[in-house]
Amino acid sequence: MIRTLVVDDDFRVARIHAARVDRIEGYECVGEAHTAAAARAAIAELKPDLLLLDVYLPDEDGISLLRSLQARGENVDAIMITAARDLATVRAAMRGGAVYYLVKPFGFEQLQTQLESYRRWRREVGAGTVADQAAVDQLFNLRRAPSRAAGSRRLPPTMQKVLDAVVQAGEPTS
Repeated sequence: MIRTLVVDDDFRVARIHAARVDRIEGYECVGEAHTAAAARAAIAELKPDLLLLDVYLPDEDGISLLRSLQARGENVDAIMITAARDLATVRAAMRGGAVYYLVKPFGFEQLQTQLESYRRWRREVGAGTVADQAAVDQLFNLRRAPSRAAGSRRLPPTMQKVLDAVVQAGEPTS
């Protein structure tokens, strides 16, 4: 079970993410934190494997929190979940050790796909102690969710229902 801590300043958003994490096989949301200080305390107490970490926190930005955790040797990974879209922030998150970056708003399916990729990556990383170049390449590729071919792109739920209704109508429909 991958123990996950949701860190977001908006308690409603944190609750939504926590509920979504609990729906994904192999994951357990062990808690929520709404500030960097609360996140540090929760990490010390709950020992999560993964943080879903917002950039915008009231007392410290999530990237500096992640860097300080890395500097202290905390054994926790982080997927950034944020509305921050500027490339400087994305790059800082990558340099700070984030394993992925999701831009809000995002749907359940996008979170689920990324968490499933993270689970596969984590399983492979823990499988051995030595890797050749092919294994290293595979590990880096597993960190990313598989990209979908243009023809298999999923529609938003409401649009999919409309399309299904039109297809099932059996006659011209407007």
